[in-house]
Amino acid sequence: MEEIFKLVSTYGFPMVLSVYLLLRFEPLIKELKNSIDTLIMVTNLQHENKLKDISKYKNFN
Repeated sequence: MEEIFKLVSTYGFPMVLSVYLLLRFEPLIKELKNSIDTLIMVTNLQHENKLKDISKYKNFN
């Protein structure tokens, strides 16, 4: 605990708080990135399927 007070007095409260929050939220940020990547893959697959369906109807005529 004494080290934290020493850091705050040396580097300032905003810097120490920023580092703490970054370390605290890093796993959440990584999880959100994985979720976004998954959503991108799903939407791309859906888009490809729609294009295939459209091409079927174009070839039908």
